[in-house]
This record gives sequence, C-alpha cells and structure tokens, in this order.
Amino acid sequence: MKIKQLLLTAIILIATSLMFATEVTINGDNYDVTATYEDTSYPGEAFFVRLTIESHKKNIKLDIKATAELSGKKTISKADFYYLQPKAKAKNVTQMLVGLPMWSWQGVEKNTKITVTYSINDEEENSFELPVTIAPKKYPSEVIHLNSKLSDLIGKPDPEKKEQSRILNETLATITPEDVYEYTGFIRPTTGTRITSEFGQTRTFVYSNGKEAPSYHAGLDFGIPTGTEVSACGAGKVVMARWRIVTGYSVIIEHLPGLYSIYYHLSELKCKEGDIVKKGDLVALSGATGLATGPHLHWEIRMNSVALEPDSFVKNYAYQPTKDKVEVKDETEAK
Repeated sequence: MKIKQLLLTAIILIATSLMFATEVTINGDNYDVTATYEDTSYPGEAFFVRLTIESHKKNIKLDIKATAELSGKKTISKADFYYLQPKAKAKNVTQMLVGLPMWSWQGVEKNTKITVTYSINDEEENSFELPVTIAPKKYPSEVIHLNSKLSDLIGKPDPEKKEQSRILNETLATITPEDVYEYTGFIRPTTGTRITSEFGQTRTFVYSNGKEAPSYHAGLDFGIPTGTEVSACGAGKVVMARWRIVTGYSVIIEHLPGLYSIYYHLSELKCKEGDIVKKGDLVALSGATGLATGPHLHWEIRMNSVALEPDSFVKNYAYQPTKDKVEVKDETEAK
C-alpha cells in the first residue's frame, strides 16, 4: 500500500491516572491505519498499541497480519497483534491490540521506539515507527529469613516441584489469539490495603543454615487475614486452579492473549479450571499455603511470560475514554 500522508495526532486524555497518549494515522490509497498508544512507560510496565484499520471501500472484510517490536539498542520485546473482536464479522473497520512488556530489571533505554509492521489482505508489507520513552524507576529491597521448613521447600530437589514449574511456565507462555475477555482497566483483587511486599523488590533469602540467595519479587503482596475474599481483577478464563508445592493453592486467569493474572498462597479455591469469570467475581479465599511466612495474597500479572507491575493495570490502562484531542498535521509523504 502506498502511503500518501502521515497524520500525527496528540490526544490529551483527561482520565484517572492516564494523562497522555499519542495517535498516529497513516492515510493510504485503500486503507487508513491508526495506531493509538501511550508514549511513556517505566521498567516493569508495558506499552499497549491499538491499531484501527479502515478501508475506503464499504463491506470489505479486512485480513490483517501485524507485529510490534519494542527496541532501543537491541530488541526488548516483540509480539503479534490480535483482533479485539475475534468472533465478530467486522467489515470495513477492524481493531487490533498488542502488549509489549518490559523486564523489571531492564536498563533505561534512550532512543527507544515501537516498530509496527503490517500487511492487509496479503498486500505489500508496510511499517512505521512510534517513538516512546522509558522513564527511570527504582525498586526497593528486602531481606527475608526462612525457617528450616521453608528453606527445604526452596532448596531441596523435588521432581514434582520441577514438573509443576514446567506446567506453570508452559501455561504462562501460551498465547491464544481468540481469547479476548477484558481490555479495560483491572481492579485490585482484594479490598485490603496493607502492602507487605512491593513489586520489583530485590530480595535476599537467608536460609536456616545461614546461606543467602538473591531473588526479586514478581508480584504485589497484600497482608490480609486467612479467609479473606479474593476477586478476579478482570474478566477472563480460569486456566489453573490447583495446589502447588511452592505457591500453595493457586489460581491463574487468562484475560487477553498472553496476559494472565496470578493469585498465590490461597486457603480455599472458589473456582475451577475452565470457568469464565467476570471482573470482581469471587475466585478464592486468601491464606498462607506454600512458601509463605504469614497470611497474605500474592497477586501477579504476566504478559508474554514477563512479570509486570500489577497496579499499572489498575492506574494506567490503555483504554480510558478520550476527552480532548489536539491534531497536528504533517503533510510530508511517509516512506
């Protein structure tokens, strides 16, 4: 598709916790392609990009293949777009979404960009770049002393524990393009507000024999009494609801292709694998099972297997309503 004009639109979003987003529209001979995205994020968070493709002809079904790559000096993450309404018979206008995670320990990159590559109805492949900023962010540290029981739970080899880890990693690496359940902001899974361990904390485990092991905290811990209700942070499908040696009773919910929420150390399961849940539905009761030094809920978000800041999906989600729009046109022909 020959690109005739590049239209850059800056959208000012006056919505809770989501301040700025950028919209880029490419006007072509046959199609207009618009990318909407947040242009600033932090290590441990994610960039979301939404594509809206509109054909100049009516009643045309659009078949789009699109990929986004986040890169600085090297590739940080890469993922395929998926349809926001995979089962709808959309014609003329189609919307797609992609999420690009950043590793929590990723150094702050300069000259970072998202490159979108796409093909419509098997026509010539095109691409364009979206400039982004990764702002610096520091995470705290903590030291955790383990008794002999918890030290053995981590340190002793166990074939069952190894198999459970394999199944977990395989589950979180699964990307099913048709599984689109929730793309609005999440809610916290508990009304409890006492945070006992933050996301991204550098941890030092001190074993009962005095040895130390470094780690980092991949989720957010709420200090709540055993038996406290735990709710689904968003609509989705329960893909795991079972006992695990290290994490105790555990629940995993799929929300979008490659996007999962995780709930660990539960005392009781209130859902089963295969259940379709709504945002706010009861899925479990909190506890202190598995590797836990006291009653709490461990809440974790994984995108394409990467652990991300859970609260960023509550405070700063990509699809809040647009209130004001300021347009700046660039008549230069895009290449």
